[in-house]
Amino acid sequence: MAYEIDFIGVSADSCSKDADAICLRWKSGVDYYGNPKYKIGVIDGGFEAHGDAMVNHINQYYFNDKDNSIDPVEKIIDFIVVTHPDMDHTVGLKKIFENFTVLKVYMNRPWIYTNELFDKVDDGRITKKSLYDRLRRKYATIADIEELAEDQGTKIIEAFQGTIIENSIRILSPSKSFYLQLLVESEKTPLTNHTADNLFGESIAKMAQRAKEVVLSLWESWTKELLREDVETSAENETSVVLRGLINEKGFLLTGDAGVRALNNAIDYLEQIGENVRETVSFYQIPHHGGRHNINPSTLNRLIGNKVNKGETIHKTAFASVAKDSDHPKKMVTNAFIRRGVMVYKTDGATLWHHIDMPLRNWGRATNIQFSDYVEEWDD
Repeated sequence: MAYEIDFIGVSADSCSKDADAICLRWKSGVDYYGNPKYKIGVIDGGFEAHGDAMVNHINQYYFNDKDNSIDPVEKIIDFIVVTHPDMDHTVGLKKIFENFTVLKVYMNRPWIYTNELFDKVDDGRITKKSLYDRLRRKYATIADIEELAEDQGTKIIEAFQGTIIENSIRILSPSKSFYLQLLVESEKTPLTNHTADNLFGESIAKMAQRAKEVVLSLWESWTKELLREDVETSAENETSVVLRGLINEKGFLLTGDAGVRALNNAIDYLEQIGENVRETVSFYQIPHHGGRHNINPSTLNRLIGNKVNKGETIHKTAFASVAKDSDHPKKMVTNAFIRRGVMVYKTDGATLWHHIDMPLRNWGRATNIQFSDYVEEWDD
């Protein structure tokens, strides 16, 4: 069965920050007249500019409505997945609700687990009511999405391990227990009164740490890999919903900002149900725009396989969502994928299209990222 996945990019004038905004569709049969029918989904929405670009893209390529003349009520988005609450994944989703009819949204809302979290509170001034309210304020963007869904009559579904979306996409992580554990760990969860966050859900310390990673001065070779094993990302990133699509034995893995904990939980789950991710996935989203704190060599070996001979490919592809002229994806990360035979591409402010047996577009072929002999310094 045919499918396509679009990673939406925007110009530097529209937005200069990395963001994830993905839409996809696949053939699900034919109508009475023999025309193909499609399931349409959205995975994250980036910032506002990405939301606008995604609306235009879906109108043009999914609904053949370039002049936006079809009533939004008639344009159905079967599902949205909100991988996690960071603004670079969520703000643009408001545009989807404004322009289309959304049937389902899969998202995890921390405030509905107030009862489970309350016994972890170590500040006597916090009540269940105040914890609920503070969680909604801390996660204001997805609280807005909840309200938009409720206003439209969209069904809201928890996005936990084992959930099947439209008979074709399986949620691999997080499990509910893992999610609750991560909420307790998160600096955004107001169990105490010493949280310091920026608008992206990252601690100020982690933001400063990230800003250091810019110098290409360490030498790597095909056999010398400098990507570290002992890396970690924020608890918020680890809450990312990890999705495995399997459409007519063609598999893809979408990871949001997941780190090594979430990715290994996802792989463990697949193995528990008798599946091998290396055999069933040929397309990957590189986690967290290609940051070095979300992936390590052993996890890549589990996801993809071991290193191949230099210049060899294994008919697998990976995309990274990044802004124009971003310092992501990190060379150390793209090298690691390439060493394992994967063809790697980045949006770099443009839209990337991965497709199998779908109607062709008059698009040029993207240029894959080449192996780099020099990678970024480790400053942390």
